[in-house]
Order: sequence, then structure tokens, then C-alpha cells
Amino acid sequence: MRLKDTRATELLAHVAMGYAPVVIRRLIPWLFAALLAACNAGPVDWQDGGAPAGVLESVPAPALTFDAMGRIVVAGAPSRLLPTAGQCATVSSARSTSGVVYAAWWSLRSDNSADLMAAASANGRDWSSAIRIDSADVGRSGCDRPPPAVAADGDNVHIVYAMQAREGPGIFLTHSMDRGALFHSPVAVVYGEKPGLASVAAHGNFVIVAYEDPNTSPTRVSVAISTTMAHLFQYRQVVSPPGGAVAKPQVATDGARVVVSWVRAPADSSSARVARMGIVR
Repeated sequence: MRLKDTRATELLAHVAMGYAPVVIRRLIPWLFAALLAACNAGPVDWQDGGAPAGVLESVPAPALTFDAMGRIVVAGAPSRLLPTAGQCATVSSARSTSGVVYAAWWSLRSDNSADLMAAASANGRDWSSAIRIDSADVGRSGCDRPPPAVAADGDNVHIVYAMQAREGPGIFLTHSMDRGALFHSPVAVVYGEKPGLASVAAHGNFVIVAYEDPNTSPTRVSVAISTTMAHLFQYRQVVSPPGGAVAKPQVATDGARVVVSWVRAPADSSSARVARMGIVR
């Protein structure tokens, strides 16, 4: 059986979510996606061998951090974002083709669990008020946790992150379709103990997440793919070869091609990246 049109299934998933308790709403799209994956071929034709250097390049994003007052700093210039207490130092960012910069970070609570926060800036100086986009973390690891990753595509922004959620540890994604003004309910990318780093890329309805797969040993890099703008992730596949642990995945796409890269673990600053390219069907 092959499901050629997933819109009806997606609609059914969203209807079901409307009647589900909040704690299990993340699980419903994941279960529907598993059904779809069993009935469909994947949307990417993965190529053997590596990928040419620089075949896909994203819009450069600024390096962000917090100053002593808890304000986001971009390229040495303090912003006017109101501070939130206990931010973790690593701020992830992405810049859209229109120049809007999106930032995401973890903000600690008193028990060392954390809220995922986001903000946007059109000029790198004046920032929107910080938005709490996920407050379901129950882990108490403080800032000893993977930072989120951000991708910008037109007016859409996607944020992927690893978290100890109430229903279990995993990697999750939330997205906004209006320049970060409102984020949709998070969906599960994958569940598994000790989730690690993840990367996300998007082009229109095509969204791909590359992640350190918590369900492989030694750790390999897998991808989760959505053809519905991350409302569901219908396809999952291990893309790194067997034979050794890998880490620090990165992914990029132009809608026609996909490049996923990683380094051999344990990784350091001198580790060479290995890449694999795929053609979007």
C-alpha cells in the first residue's frame, strides 16, 4: 500500500490532538508518522560517497551570546531585549533571506529544568519580547544540555531541540509561520534515552532534521523528514555508515538537494566533516 496524499491523515492527526491531553499531544503526530513511513518510500534518494564541498550554503547567521545584563549581543552591539533570568550562554540563531535574525536558547528555572525561549530581530539591535515556546522540560541538568538549532525559510522559522519531556526524553521541533510571532505546538522528531545534538533545514513544505540518534549504538546520525512543513515527520532513516560513533550533525537543503554532514566521535575542533548528499524526489 502506498499513501500518495497525506493531507487526510495529517488532518485526522490534528483532530485527534484536539481531544488529547496536553502530555500526549506530542505522541499523536509521531504515531501517525510511523504509519505513513511504513506505507511510503522516502522522499530523498541518498547518493553513495560524499558531497562536494560548499554544494549547499545557508545564509550566514550572527554569533549570539548574552551580555552581563542578560541582553542578547549581536556582533558586539547590545540589544534592547528585556533579560530573562538564568539564560544558558549558548544562543542559537538563523538569518532569513530577508535579513530577520531568529534566536533560541534555554532559560533555567530554580530546579535546573529549563524553558525554551525565542526572539526575533529585523536589524540585530531591537529584539522582540522573548517568547516561551516549550515549558515541558522535567530534566534537571541545568545548562548541561544540547543547545537548540534554528532554521529560517522565508517567514517560517523552525527550532529543534533535545529535552527530557514529561512523556519521555527525545528530540522535538516547533515552528512559526509568521516570523516568530506565534509558534505551533511541538511535535516529536524521535524518542530515546540521552538525545543529543540536532540540526534542521527547510525549504517550503520540505523540512529535514539530522540528529545524533539516541536509539543507535554506537551513535549514528539519522534524519527525520517532513513534507508537510513539520506538522508531521513521515520518514526516518539512518544516514551515517556503520562502523563507529559519529557526532555533531549538520544539514542543509535547497529543496532539490540535501546534504548531511557529521564528524567522527569523539569530536574536537580539528575533526574533518564527512558529508552525504541526497536528491529530493
